[in-house]
Amino acid sequence: MANFHYLFGSGKIGIVLSLDVGKARSSPKYELSLRPYLAHQSKRSPLLFLWIVELLPALILAIWPHPGLSDSKARVVTLYVSVYDAQGKPVESLNSGDIELLEENKPQVVSSFRFEKGTPISLGVLLDISKNMAGERLSFALNWLKSLAEKLKSPDELFVNGFSDDSQELVDFVSPEDYLEEPVGHVGTGGHPVTGLALDRGMIKVREGRNAKKVLLFLSAGYDVAGPATLDHITKFGYPIYSLAVDIGGGEGLKGSIDWLKTLSIRGPAIKVYAEQSGGFILPLDSSTQGEDALPKILFALKNQYRLEYTSKSSKKPGDILKLQIKTKDPGYRVDYLKRYQIPRR
Repeated sequence: MANFHYLFGSGKIGIVLSLDVGKARSSPKYELSLRPYLAHQSKRSPLLFLWIVELLPALILAIWPHPGLSDSKARVVTLYVSVYDAQGKPVESLNSGDIELLEENKPQVVSSFRFEKGTPISLGVLLDISKNMAGERLSFALNWLKSLAEKLKSPDELFVNGFSDDSQELVDFVSPEDYLEEPVGHVGTGGHPVTGLALDRGMIKVREGRNAKKVLLFLSAGYDVAGPATLDHITKFGYPIYSLAVDIGGGEGLKGSIDWLKTLSIRGPAIKVYAEQSGGFILPLDSSTQGEDALPKILFALKNQYRLEYTSKSSKKPGDILKLQIKTKDPGYRVDYLKRYQIPRR
């Protein structure tokens, strides 16, 4: 804390202006105060103080917080973005001039927008082992997961958590080459799929990954709803989430649950909402053909995305949530991105 005192006035009575400059944990602190001054308190010449006062406005403007930055510093925000054409094919040739970014409906300057190929990933697989996945569905999901692991390679890594009423670790982080089907091959099914708990634990676990890019993948029948607390956690961590809705074999799955979920007036099955809010997508798996088609789509999305950077000057405080919008000049393109992000806490 630094204290600056300025006297102006003449004769036996004047005014002392005190400027206290300190630094709080989150932002500088400035205090101005005026108090009476009696000439006999100081022998210094009032003319000197009058000269100093002439410089006071410039001093205050130089150190006073600027509007919009009083509660936070400018910060660089990094987002992963995917763009697809009308046929669903990835678009890889865009630059920063081809997109528009809004933060809380305010245009932002994109400082960097580049397509990154083959990015190493730390992947968390969240495998539904509830009663809705019994029989053919679980077997299909495990075979599909094995095929995905065979397509990945070090330094990629993955872990597998199983979930129903609870969430449990089935395979800890392992390189794709060392992935073993045995630990999950004989897992039983039962209970109800609590996807919110599964996602929360998955986001905590994937933070341990050694790669900068961290991604989560649901393999689930889709029978659950998305809670607001989990959606807030998605904004906090910012990891892309992809979902495969395993409907193979019929019965109660994503399609069967949609009609039931409509009666609750919500936005849809949890795994669909999680994917859309985080910048991922959902694909149905109701046949072996769809499983084969989904593999290259998921693999490409996991490893290849645009990396966008911009400097946010929002005056909102750490912990607050900001809404984002990203558009392309071509209205026919679909853009997948994190819809909201939380300002990091210091």
